[in-house]
Amino acid sequence: MARKDPEVSSSDLKRTRRDWIESAAYLKAEKFEVAGALFDVKDHELVAESEVQKRLAGYKGGVNS
Repeated sequence: MARKDPEVSSSDLKRTRRDWIESAAYLKAEKFEVAGALFDVKDHELVAESEVQKRLAGYKGGVNS
């Protein structure tokens, strides 16, 4: 039986603050919105996509803030 590698869900995707800002379109947001949501994250610190989405929703005034 062939062994299948575990799939990485998109919420497990980790990138640096700068990478997330540059990927704002992927998040359906503007660069300034991502930068604002991640204002307290250090430039070299890795952040999971789920955390970025949560912070972005809060920054935009969503119910998950």
